[in-house]
Amino acid sequence: MKTRSAAVLVALMVLLGALALAPVTAASAATPGGARTWHVLVGGQSADRAVQADGYYPHVITIDAGDTVTWALNTVQLVGVSFAGTCADISSSCAPQDCLTIFREDFQDFSPCGPSRYDGVTGLAQSGMMVSPVYSNWDTSIPHGATTYSLTFTRPGVNIYFDQSVTGMRGVVVVHPAGTPYPFTQAQYSAQAQQQLQADLAAGAQARGDAQPVTASAGPGGTATYHVALGANPLETARLQIAPAAGSAARGSALLDGSGIGTSPDPSITVTVKLSGLAPGSVHAAQILPGVCGEAPAPATGIIASQIFAPPAYTLNNLTAGPDGTATSTTVITAPPSNSAPALLAIPSSGWFINVAAGPAADNAATSAACGNVVYHSAAVMRYLPQDLRIRVGDTVVWTDDTSNQTDGVTFLAGQPLPQVPDWVFSSPTGSGVSYDGSSYFNSGPLYRADAASGSAPGSRPHSLTLTFTKPGTFPYVGVPAFFMGMKGSVIVTPP
Repeated sequence: MKTRSAAVLVALMVLLGALALAPVTAASAATPGGARTWHVLVGGQSADRAVQADGYYPHVITIDAGDTVTWALNTVQLVGVSFAGTCADISSSCAPQDCLTIFREDFQDFSPCGPSRYDGVTGLAQSGMMVSPVYSNWDTSIPHGATTYSLTFTRPGVNIYFDQSVTGMRGVVVVHPAGTPYPFTQAQYSAQAQQQLQADLAAGAQARGDAQPVTASAGPGGTATYHVALGANPLETARLQIAPAAGSAARGSALLDGSGIGTSPDPSITVTVKLSGLAPGSVHAAQILPGVCGEAPAPATGIIASQIFAPPAYTLNNLTAGPDGTATSTTVITAPPSNSAPALLAIPSSGWFINVAAGPAADNAATSAACGNVVYHSAAVMRYLPQDLRIRVGDTVVWTDDTSNQTDGVTFLAGQPLPQVPDWVFSSPTGSGVSYDGSSYFNSGPLYRADAASGSAPGSRPHSLTLTFTKPGTFPYVGVPAFFMGMKGSVIVTPP
């Protein structure tokens, strides 16, 4: 399970007044009126479900007004599709009545709501959690999404969509006026989807292989403290090519390098841009903007979007060309701690682009000398690392969530049934830093990445669980939402 967007959801509630896997078809289907239906995959996974690809495939799809996009769940992970429009009030035209209902009933991002036809303005249109049939422990009193979700787009514009609980999981739907020629066929989009999906899975497999072995430190009286990671992610880096705009000779590359993402309350991303082909002595503003190159930036001003995409853009340091027409700039971007998963600082799977302006003023891509789309190979390793740990009586184990985009936990069932989801998300921890003999149910509750744990109320959301084991035995435990992905572990305690 991933970090839920608690801050956004709570703020919205205040404002409101208080898998059967589906394949991508080979071609888009045309309706009698000429409109088409396009297909996008939601997530993906390795054969053993240990590696989850946290993206939408293809990342970007360009359609015409009147066309429909159908998203199909491609994983057993609990993920979904959400659009937040540009409206800035809380009228029923902004937040449809069914969305108001699910928020009042605290179903929030779990349940589908919103219109089937989307104009880019409506405050919310979401699939809800798209739940695979393997989830036999879903609380049936809480409506959830199906394994497919369709939305018809009625208005030209750039629309970024996201999963409300997976940090950085984003996609883009570009809508052109009806009758505009399409840049790709569905078959070409499907080929792109497979290439992008396999790249993300490969990055996840690399992260799994690079996972550090268990570490231990000496404790009192000859005991030891062992550390277990709640999964892993690929390194938070992205390299991209920056191509010239029309009439420009500027080109180059950029590197985004994250630091402390997942592990620190104050993460940052260092952005280095290098260009050649500039006029000697010329000065160029640069920005990270929401959307894709060649289109106007996606709006992020709505009552929900302004909290999800916070901040929506970053102004980078200017590039000043030397006598040889080359320039380099380095900028460190940060964001305040936030409880909202989509708003946490991370490189998104898609939906960012770096625009280098024609002149020294940052102009939100009104002019462009060069541009490049940011793509991060977003994936999660849904395994405890190490999975099975052998210790002695009196030793201590610390489980920590240092991942960049996932939230899970540690639950010793001790003969009790698997808790229901999404109820477990709201569960309170049994405790931490305590002695445990393995005989009773023990639950960490959700463990969050470091900056999500601190949030607006420091210390209110746990980042780790610490237990000292007092009796010999083999004690299995699970990650409740990730149980069906195989997230299980055990602590094997031998006599001192």
